[in-house]
Amino acid sequence: MDSRTEGIDSPASKGPRLRLLTVQGRRRAFKLEDTFWQALEYIARRRKEKLSTYVAQLIGNDSGNATARLRVAAIEWFMQEALAEQPTQAKGRWQRIIDLMAEPAFVIDRHKQIRLFNSPMRNFVASVGVQSQLRFELAAEISRVLMLFDENERRILSIPCSLEAGQQSWKATVRVTLLERAHGHALLLCVLHPSSPSKQLQSAR
Repeated sequence: MDSRTEGIDSPASKGPRLRLLTVQGRRRAFKLEDTFWQALEYIARRRKEKLSTYVAQLIGNDSGNATARLRVAAIEWFMQEALAEQPTQAKGRWQRIIDLMAEPAFVIDRHKQIRLFNSPMRNFVASVGVQSQLRFELAAEISRVLMLFDENERRILSIPCSLEAGQQSWKATVRVTLLERAHGHALLLCVLHPSSPSKQLQSAR
């Protein structure tokens, strides 16, 4: 068979379709359902590769169940795509919500990295200069915090924290609320407690 026949389908059937692909210089037959073929073709296009090239990378020299590996690869790809989209979609939704809050507030992920600010917090960041990165440290392990939310997702925790920007640092207390958690991702809302130096945060230079 020449290269013009690569990827040729067997006669249409209701079950899995047989396709012939050139993998590492030899023709191989793979039988998969249409959904998986469409997924693999889509992934190959995204990677700007031929389907046969992508398939060869997936199965390598493994003589095991190649079709199972192809199915798993297709599922894993779309799971990763879905997970990658979730934080982006969530950011837009939560940004609109925290911008309505009068108190300085921000959203952190499970690594204690600040992902979103509301207006009072953005004003503070701008006041210390664009070259200064705001750093946040929560006086509690995120794993412990998430365990507490496992017991009650609606609870509000008061936790000491510190904020640093440039040469300036502040001790404060934040009220922490769980916004959402799924598939290893977590977003926590942190609101500066009224007793915290919120006025200093907004006016610091």
